[in-house]
Amino acid sequence: MQKKHWSLFAFLFLVGCARSPQDVLNDSSAAMGATNLKTIQYSGSGFALALGQSFRPGEAWPKFNAKSYTRMVNYETASSQEELIRTQYENPPRGGGVQPVIGEQRQVFFVSGNYAWNRPGDEPVPAPAAAEERGLHVWLTPHGVIKSALSNSPTMASQTVDGRSVTVVSFTLQERFSVSATINSQNLVEKVETRIPNPVLGDMPVEISYSDYRDFSGVQFPARIVQRQGGHPTLEITVSSVQPNSAVDMETPESVRTAGVTPVRVETQRIAEGVWFLAGGSHHSVAVEFQDHVVVVEGPQNEERSEAVIAEVKKLLPDKPIRYLVNTHHHFDHSGGIRTYVAEGATIITHEINKPFYEQAFRAPRTLSPDRLSQSNVPAKFETMTDKHVLTDGTRTMELHLTQGSGHNAGLIMAYLPRERILIEADSFSPPPPGAPPPAVISTYSVNLYENIERLRLAVQRIVPIHGRVVPLADLRRVIGRAS
Repeated sequence: MQKKHWSLFAFLFLVGCARSPQDVLNDSSAAMGATNLKTIQYSGSGFALALGQSFRPGEAWPKFNAKSYTRMVNYETASSQEELIRTQYENPPRGGGVQPVIGEQRQVFFVSGNYAWNRPGDEPVPAPAAAEERGLHVWLTPHGVIKSALSNSPTMASQTVDGRSVTVVSFTLQERFSVSATINSQNLVEKVETRIPNPVLGDMPVEISYSDYRDFSGVQFPARIVQRQGGHPTLEITVSSVQPNSAVDMETPESVRTAGVTPVRVETQRIAEGVWFLAGGSHHSVAVEFQDHVVVVEGPQNEERSEAVIAEVKKLLPDKPIRYLVNTHHHFDHSGGIRTYVAEGATIITHEINKPFYEQAFRAPRTLSPDRLSQSNVPAKFETMTDKHVLTDGTRTMELHLTQGSGHNAGLIMAYLPRERILIEADSFSPPPPGAPPPAVISTYSVNLYENIERLRLAVQRIVPIHGRVVPLADLRRVIGRAS
């Protein structure tokens, strides 16, 4: 009997001594100075990398200098302002991300509650689609993750990382995002992980590492921040200045409050018999009619855009299915909508370097934002090419050519309609608005496009860009200084 009493006492003692997730978080909050922290502002420099814009699938995202980086966070209002001064890093440029950056480029991103906006100039530009992700990142900061974990029923587990004992606290944020924070033996947050929806990668992993903590006015803050998305770094910052509880007030502009979500528009322009330019947004598509089917060039951005374009094609050609979707390259803004075409039954024509990447991405879970393909389980069909591929039905021909030597993308495809003398291209040449001054620096991508036209002896009369407006070849010649 006495032995049983001692066993019960030992059990109760161990239970009483066990630390709960709240205990771990409270200790971390005290050690880091998060308990009374209402706002924080930090600045530094390093590198910013363009998500989904690599030269080849699987390579790291293209890199830019972050000449200066400043972020202000208000935890009481769930708001944030992020400002980046970006300059060119790679010369010559390689990959996407709107290269080359001429001089300094200022980017400012805001979120406050359910509202998000950018400020590229003097006036705010609403960005409602970015509100959820930016709002999430408020709570992925070192102190934000402690605050959010404490109020979201956390669980915890002990792990060994590189021979060290750490505690991993996990919780669900916004009833949707599974977040885990790794806390070391000094009660400091050293890593935060979650997943966010991405049209190409599905439930895309996000990992932020915090290291080299220092004391800033009584608050422990990391001097080194590395953020990874989709398996590659997107931000590498060395922090030089931290201001706890500084004035951080971000009032949402009235124009942002009343903006709402802009519906997807498709503006159709018939540019030749059986050829339609499907514009209306920042990224366009082209529909080409064949005898018993339709070929669409480019499925950009996301499912919403693709659904709108597909609906417009069905209005134009109700009796002909979309048999092929030509994917110019794998950059996420140009491939985010191709899964919708697979669900529609189309075969994806792309460069051979992209197929393994797409097959792997298509297998990724899509629990956060299920799309048509994930719900239908239609098997994906790919038709790949190297230097040239021809589609013809005896009456119409479409030639697909690799843009050789492009610094933008290793598998960049352009489409040529010989009878119509029309060239469809993406990102090599984006014609400026009418009357705009010539660019300060001639784009190497545009020069490369013209050299490929000459190499292939294509009798181009008009260029149909995925960005911009339909223009004669003379406009490209003028921009690159080959007008004579």
